[in-house]
Amino acid sequence: MNDLIYLRKELNGAKGQGGGSKLLLKRNNFVTSKKLQALEDNLEHILDYWRKEKLIEKDLVAVTYNRIIAKSNRFQLLLKDGRKSPTASIVGARFVDNYQKHQITYYVSEQSVKETISRLEEAKEVVDAYFDGKIDYPKMLDFNNSKSKVKFKNLSKNKFGQIIVDASFAERIDVPESTVNFEVGEAYIVNIYDLFQGKHDQEQTIELLKRIGITVNNDNFLNSTTFRLWGRDAIKLKQNAPYLISMGNTDLNKISVDNSENIVNTSQLPKLPRPKDQPIIGVIDTNCWQKDYFGKWVEIHNDPNYSEEQSLNHGTAVTSLIVNAPALNPSLNDDCGMFRVRHFGVANEEKNSAFEIIKKIEKIVQENRDIKVWNFSFGEKVAINNNFISPIAAALDNLQTKYNDIIFVLPGTNHFDKTDSEIIGAPADSINSLVVNSVDIKTKKPADYTRKGPVLSFFVKPDIAYYGGTTRNKIFLIGKNGKVFQHMGTSYAAPLIARKMAYLMEVMGLSREVAKALIIDSAIKWNKDTFDTEYKKGHGVVPIKIENVLEVPNDEIRFVISGESKAYNTYTDGIPIPLKDGAFPYKARATLAYFPECYRNQGVDYTATELDLHFGRIKGNGIKTINNNKQALPEPIKESEKDARKNYRKWDNVKVIQERISPRSRAQKMYDSPMWEIELFSKERLVNYKKSKVRFAVVVTMHSIDGKNRVDSFIKQCIRRGWIVSKVNIQVQEKVNEQAETEINWDDSDE
Repeated sequence: MNDLIYLRKELNGAKGQGGGSKLLLKRNNFVTSKKLQALEDNLEHILDYWRKEKLIEKDLVAVTYNRIIAKSNRFQLLLKDGRKSPTASIVGARFVDNYQKHQITYYVSEQSVKETISRLEEAKEVVDAYFDGKIDYPKMLDFNNSKSKVKFKNLSKNKFGQIIVDASFAERIDVPESTVNFEVGEAYIVNIYDLFQGKHDQEQTIELLKRIGITVNNDNFLNSTTFRLWGRDAIKLKQNAPYLISMGNTDLNKISVDNSENIVNTSQLPKLPRPKDQPIIGVIDTNCWQKDYFGKWVEIHNDPNYSEEQSLNHGTAVTSLIVNAPALNPSLNDDCGMFRVRHFGVANEEKNSAFEIIKKIEKIVQENRDIKVWNFSFGEKVAINNNFISPIAAALDNLQTKYNDIIFVLPGTNHFDKTDSEIIGAPADSINSLVVNSVDIKTKKPADYTRKGPVLSFFVKPDIAYYGGTTRNKIFLIGKNGKVFQHMGTSYAAPLIARKMAYLMEVMGLSREVAKALIIDSAIKWNKDTFDTEYKKGHGVVPIKIENVLEVPNDEIRFVISGESKAYNTYTDGIPIPLKDGAFPYKARATLAYFPECYRNQGVDYTATELDLHFGRIKGNGIKTINNNKQALPEPIKESEKDARKNYRKWDNVKVIQERISPRSRAQKMYDSPMWEIELFSKERLVNYKKSKVRFAVVVTMHSIDGKNRVDSFIKQCIRRGWIVSKVNIQVQEKVNEQAETEINWDDSDE
């Protein structure tokens, strides 16, 4: 087996080149004067509406586009508000028409709406007078390439062209409507649009709600635009200001756990040795059995408000797996050893308040910064919403960007009975967390209770699958009163992956980005899809043994490169893949992982940063990418946003690209350089937020098509190219850790 190789070197950065191309319609698009008139009529209606409605200072305007729309194809001139670009006025986004179209909500001044109406009116007159009521691609091409004979009143040639392009993507313009339904007797977590776009404070929201007759105190806020309301007040908000509501979730929900069956008694528990300095994993769950079995292995912080009958079994079972899963389940011996646990009880096994749990988690993580891996093994029975991230998932995502060295491992949630949804429940919609589903240990097929993604109709969730037990092959666990029992659930697959994450981060000293990329990469198989299109197994089933996460067969080379994306373009300075007879005898796979900032207020446009991965052989001044990715290149092939998301996982924070292997595979041609290269192109969704540096890791696996082991040659060539090369070796690192833990007794006596 070959060790993982860590390559370190200062990465290069370059700013983006400003575009100067002429404005053109898509080839099959056209705009008629009737279309421009219809958009104008829409805006006239909006003006009338907001002249009567005086609760807020500006106008909320919902634009429905005719497709999933790229940032560059959203309004660039229409709804421009003074010097602000229309993009800077976006306060929310959702999918409509069976998730096939974007609806973007803007918050703009009345003057902006008036100016847009005026511009549409003049554009309509020009289309009627000079283009016979319809302008299409050929007419616009001719308009751009010839000296224009069009006479404008207030518009210019460029502004007219931009209006036509803007209008070509717009389907209709409305006052935003809330799709949330509220009931008396329920509690809700409600979001209103961020009318101050990052400068909103709670007092402004409190004052706004008071004007509707709703009183909310500071204790009921998660942030300035997210707060808890009870049914009657939520209904009042919808009746009086439905346009303010961007999202709404039921606060009290049941979690997806099931009853268990006791098998043996306490006397048969596996004995635990004394702990030394093993890593600590944080567990956030129901309460944990407090008797003396776990001893110093588990530091317990139970919630005294929950009785033993309500809250002990699930949390105790999860913690028992983290401490000593191999002793309970020898077939799942991962060679990761034992782990200490700091256990926090925050919920019961019945109904729980997401609002209260969020508050508790934020406090727990803030006060326990020494913990890097957190296991959170329960979730809601109700399905996630495909138009927004759940409040609890958003809280976990924000914690993982606030603290750039932690990660949450979550279950994909279960459906054990017909009342449970087959779609995953919160918080399995957390984008930054590592979400785990369950498969059968023998067949590798999804367990019967497994729920499925995707998230926001696009993100691959769950990320991976592991062994959480099935009806025929249940997992052994420890429950309340020290009873060993057998059970199954994604709740028990997640802690087994948390063990692996903690081993990689705490024992091997790898960053969370590298550890997450390695876990996901280890689950992927050659010649298979890079993720399960049924969204049940994620990117695949993770190997049991930790060495199979870190090591590869002798006919493969696996290396990792990590860093920070500080500029538009971040790239390596050549990676010397070994040659044979002037060609590369390899097929390649690359897995990228990063943790972007997330903004729940933006709805389906949730992640703020996109890292576009390019990897392949150097050709000329560019790269011959292994997946033919031409995004971000000087003259890219124009693809729809929908296709870019499907083919290149645009906006997904995990990307896997892979070549196919077959008996006919041949060595790949060397072009202008004996080098391969990794490039990342960074794109930001929002213009009114400060761009952040994004840490990333790329794990590359090179498969030798002739079966030769060239890892030593690869290492030598990398060193010659100035790379700092280190092997990530399990045995060496464990010895280093063992020596570091050895107590030294200084003898101060005279000789």
